[in-house]
Amino acid sequence: MKFVQTTRFSSIHSLELSPTQQRVLDLPLDTITPVFGSPGSGKTTALVSRFLALTAKGLEPAQIVVIAATRESANTLRDQLALEYQGATPGPLAKTLTSLAFSILAAAAKQDGKKAPVLVSGSEQDQLLKEVLTELDSNLWPKHLDSTVRSLTGFRTELRDLISACLEHGISPDELTELGKAQGLPEWIASASCYASYLKKLEVSDLARYDSASLLRSAAKALESLEQFPIELAKLSTILVDDAQELTPAAAELLFQLTRFGAGLTLLGDPDVATLGFRVANPKTMTELCERIGARSDQRIEPIFLEPTHAIRRPEISAALAKISSSIDAARAGRQRKGLNPPEAAKSSEEGMQVRVFRSESEELSFVAGELRRRHLFDQVPWSKMAVVARSRPALEKLALTLSAESVPVQVVGSATSLRDDHSSGQLLSLAKVCLSDEPVGIELATELLTSELGGLDQLGILRLKRSLRKQAEDYEGSSDQLLVDAFANPNSLSLIRSPEARKAEKLVRLMETTKELGNQAGSTAEAVLWKIVSETGVLKRWELLSRGVSEISIQAGRNLDSILSLFAAAARFADRFPSALAIEFIQDQLEREIPEDSLALNNRSGEYVALLTPSGLIGKRFDTVVLPGLSEGVWPNLKPRSSLLGANVLDALVTGEISQARELKRSELPGELRMLNKAAGACGQLLILSATDKEDQQLSQFLPLVHGSYPQIESHVAKTYTLRSLVGQLRRELASGKSLNPEQAALGLARLAAAGVPGASPRSWYGLLPVSTTEPLTDLENQQLQIRPSQLDNFLQCPLHWFIETHGGSAGSFQASLGSLIHEVLEVSDSSDLAELEKLKLSRWNSLEFEAEWLEDLGKRQAARMLANLAEYLKQFESDGGQVLAKEQNFNFELGNISVRGQVDRIEQLADGNIVIVDLKTGKQAATAADTLVNPQLALYQMAVLEGGFQELDSIDPKQLAGAKLLIVGGAKFAERKQPAMDADESARFKKLLLDCSEGMSKSVFVAQLSNHCESERSYGSCSLHLTPAVSYVG
Repeated sequence: MKFVQTTRFSSIHSLELSPTQQRVLDLPLDTITPVFGSPGSGKTTALVSRFLALTAKGLEPAQIVVIAATRESANTLRDQLALEYQGATPGPLAKTLTSLAFSILAAAAKQDGKKAPVLVSGSEQDQLLKEVLTELDSNLWPKHLDSTVRSLTGFRTELRDLISACLEHGISPDELTELGKAQGLPEWIASASCYASYLKKLEVSDLARYDSASLLRSAAKALESLEQFPIELAKLSTILVDDAQELTPAAAELLFQLTRFGAGLTLLGDPDVATLGFRVANPKTMTELCERIGARSDQRIEPIFLEPTHAIRRPEISAALAKISSSIDAARAGRQRKGLNPPEAAKSSEEGMQVRVFRSESEELSFVAGELRRRHLFDQVPWSKMAVVARSRPALEKLALTLSAESVPVQVVGSATSLRDDHSSGQLLSLAKVCLSDEPVGIELATELLTSELGGLDQLGILRLKRSLRKQAEDYEGSSDQLLVDAFANPNSLSLIRSPEARKAEKLVRLMETTKELGNQAGSTAEAVLWKIVSETGVLKRWELLSRGVSEISIQAGRNLDSILSLFAAAARFADRFPSALAIEFIQDQLEREIPEDSLALNNRSGEYVALLTPSGLIGKRFDTVVLPGLSEGVWPNLKPRSSLLGANVLDALVTGEISQARELKRSELPGELRMLNKAAGACGQLLILSATDKEDQQLSQFLPLVHGSYPQIESHVAKTYTLRSLVGQLRRELASGKSLNPEQAALGLARLAAAGVPGASPRSWYGLLPVSTTEPLTDLENQQLQIRPSQLDNFLQCPLHWFIETHGGSAGSFQASLGSLIHEVLEVSDSSDLAELEKLKLSRWNSLEFEAEWLEDLGKRQAARMLANLAEYLKQFESDGGQVLAKEQNFNFELGNISVRGQVDRIEQLADGNIVIVDLKTGKQAATAADTLVNPQLALYQMAVLEGGFQELDSIDPKQLAGAKLLIVGGAKFAERKQPAMDADESARFKKLLLDCSEGMSKSVFVAQLSNHCESERSYGSCSLHLTPAVSYVG
């Protein structure tokens, strides 16, 4: 049998080796040699050639160990070796050092009659450390690392980094304690206790558990104690390591032990492109490890520097690489850079490299999408031969959405969120938990389940379902919310309703019942429970169909499928480790994890995608076209100090002898950022694109002039996107504007596109042309009670269409709303006017906010600091005036005819004279005018709640004491108050009539936009503004 070669690899036999590559091939079997080569100089080719030459001389594949830096690069190298070797082998021809260490420890466990070892994932490490921090005496920690800080995921990440650094360097908990005492670092002393507890938790099991660093160290120790290697390594003659610049201290120690009985070692790499510095990998390790082994065997180390004799990339890219590498420390190498020197004529050419700066981010990303599509359509470059590289995973996620919107098929490499926080797997876990536990279903949970992907309803569907339940139970005196909750306990009530919403709801509720029965069966597994849910809801088929495209919806559907598969893989691993565990135990375990599962995805994806990855994801990969967008200071390079809290980098520098005292460390992050830039540029063969956006609050990256020679001119750009969708938009715009020189031809073009099924081309899909889905009123006031909340009343009076969209699922959250909620929460929880106490409360909840960039977080912190300062000033003034707080975040409700008014006031204050004022906190910058406040409907509704006895929980409020209501505005430079006088009988009667009139309007079937400032003002965020855009609403 012969393996069939695909176009994925070029056969080594068809290549002519350079003289330096030939030197690698001809090395003696037991030689210890570092081989340095610039990106694309043929290091992997030299490795494969040496492997084939050794097997041709009679060595068995089992005598040669081939190591790659990552699991994906190991699989790529394994496939290439198998295709070239064309023979049977006892195992994979290439593996990672972690895989090799695992096999060593597994063989030792088998020989001792023990169970095979288990590798602990990153999310499991995080769980263990969370337990350790909970159990540890809090007095061990310095004051600045209080319980609030220690509860953060970021703190556990730093603790994990410090423990990993200890394991990499072979430092025990006792040694870390002594180092902490010697260096005056109490955080190391406390961390040492966590470290010791963490190791004990790994050992407290009938399974031998290891994380990646301890796995390598343990394998090295196991080999060190042996007088001869086990049978699996007995024939070991030589070791070949690709991308050796990524070796960590523990990996180097394992290689040192593997060569103890005379095996040769060839390390191939380039210190200029090391990307795993965050794992304490050292670019100098290649040379230092070889010298250490050479000293043991009395062998002189003679490095080889590869010098390519053929063009490996366009000379413009080589010129850029030469500039970048010249700014990087040589790390005891450097001569490999000679292969980067291009002809002088190439340095001024732009054919192989573009460096662009745009006025807006949308222009930049439109340009990137257009270039990728142009490269694919006109230059015939496969999608899989192009990559977009960003410095962080959040940036990749944002790019994925933008590029997919421009019809560029993309695939983000790696895992970003925990399974519980992912859209699809999170919903599946939540539903499974409800099914398997006795958790009561309230209205919020019922709505959440029904509106999930698994339930299939939207907010309008929920409203229709409630109305149907109300019609069915005419004599029921409770609310429609309670009817919906009762349906989860009695799905027969749903069987009597003939509507699509009721069918979906009944299907979900009955599925929950049968899933609970399955979970109670003996031997039932989490996989069985999860499969029952996803198979009977049909979401997998729906996502599979949706994923067949390149739109944002297709991208999200693909992510949903990936997430579900990852969840099932995690369930399978859990069942292997804990065969007797219940399904609910796995569900709860996953819902407690805050960081992603380690990705087990391999490089076997079918289809053509543009790869979106970080620099470390480029290991072992090469592309025709590479794009580096968003190059700004603070983004790339990101010079923010790493491990600044617990000092894993300080420990690394101490152990390696870089410094002798912790305070001496002045390590810059720039060399590491340059190496990652070098890695990204070096992965490119034909076209390298660097782009940025000129922003007021961000400086352009220093990498732009480094590569280009100067900052490029800022340009405005309207890119051609080369998509059918953009062509549809262009033709529709011509017809709608009436400016088309040939409208018949434009209409014919649209007709052809519509016949081909291109979205948006057919008039049947255009806004405003479809018939109305229903003419039923939103609420039947004769048989139903309408619920009104204060903010909804304000929205309705402003614009009925805006109210309808906001109330029924069309609202979108914003950072300002989240920040405002946080300030409200601080005001509710705090009993002090002390600014420091308010700041402490803010800090304890700050991690609940999400930021797209570091500068946005800094902006948010400044806004929050200003609000809290104003709030503290107001509270102190209130206390000095002798006032007292009667209630905070107090609920109220009262009824007026068929109207149920419900809401919550921020504060109820009693003044020194005994009068009562309702306070509504506002965190926006724009203060309401005094005239607007006089007729503010929210404040009026709060006052009416007092007059109507809506605060049933507060007996101390007498309507006669009501002195009015006010807005407390803290978002400006200083706090401001806007007062509304107490409501008298006449004003109360007028407001009641207003409420009744609004209830009539809210229950209608038609909602008209009230054109005013809220439609277009940037600060009003009118949800109805889209419906006023001519290009969308044109019906012609």
